[in-house]
Amino acid sequence: MTRTPDRTPDAVAPSEPVFITPPLHPPAAGARAGRGGAGGGGAGGAGNGARGAAPFRRRHRVALIVTAVVVTVLAGGAGAFIYEWNHTGPHELSSATAYQRFRSGATGRVMDPGQLRPHEGVYAYQGAAAEHVSFPPKSQVEGPTIPGTVTYRPDGCWILRLDYSDSHWQSSTYCPRNGDLVEVGRVGWYRWNFVAFVIADTATYTCDQQEVAIPAVLHIRTQYSFSCKGTNNPINTGVVTMVGTNEYVGPQTLKIAGTEVVTLHFHEVAHFSGGQTGYNIADTWFSTVDGLPVRGTWKTAVTSPTALGSSTLTGTGNFTLSSLVPRL
Repeated sequence: MTRTPDRTPDAVAPSEPVFITPPLHPPAAGARAGRGGAGGGGAGGAGNGARGAAPFRRRHRVALIVTAVVVTVLAGGAGAFIYEWNHTGPHELSSATAYQRFRSGATGRVMDPGQLRPHEGVYAYQGAAAEHVSFPPKSQVEGPTIPGTVTYRPDGCWILRLDYSDSHWQSSTYCPRNGDLVEVGRVGWYRWNFVAFVIADTATYTCDQQEVAIPAVLHIRTQYSFSCKGTNNPINTGVVTMVGTNEYVGPQTLKIAGTEVVTLHFHEVAHFSGGQTGYNIADTWFSTVDGLPVRGTWKTAVTSPTALGSSTLTGTGNFTLSSLVPRL
């Protein structure tokens, strides 16, 4: 199960002020001689020199003061920009916020949970994620609180959305079909704050060849191929093709909130081509009781075109269920 899309600007250099000092020209020899005598001529020359030097010194002091003010303003602005750059980033999304969103979207449908359909509601997960974009270069970290929201669709499918922060979420749509649990689509959303501007983008994938998340019959080391098409909005990268395999590794018992939970471990490898290029590697542990992902890890690298060249997003993440009972 991929975890990015779901299962994976501009240094401002302050201008340096340039000061041009007008050259000082000594009086010509002929002009000095024309004064007619040492007494009168010498005194007159000295007086003119003093009157000329005082305005220059005043101008020089004013220039120094202006320079100091400009440097201070530029340094302060640069310092504030650097501070905002380093401190403006994602924040945890609280379970209360996720629950409020879940309740506001409730339709009143009644659908029984089952072996391949967990209860609706907001589940508590713990984990972390770390991402970096190469251009403009910036990094962000997320967690440890990761609300996981399960919602039902009218067709019997269900969606799991994991909110890594208020700037990044991923969702997968699962459908129980003929004893299998298949993944028919996924969505990933990121928001990056670059201080001077903010970029937010949603990647949506629909799978023509659906991914078998949990097969009806389990065979260790069996691989299941899948193929999906994706688009980005509002960033138009063109159509992205995601192809890969999901391999059943084997059963594993995990302890969740003091309870032992039997899980099925799957390993997914996906490659992107077309509008974006790269890969995503994910491991997911599904509950044998209801198909809910109990634990997951992912690693991704995706390169996208920009107006000033390509930019690569790299990231890693993990999540673990910390409560078996959702908030309904």
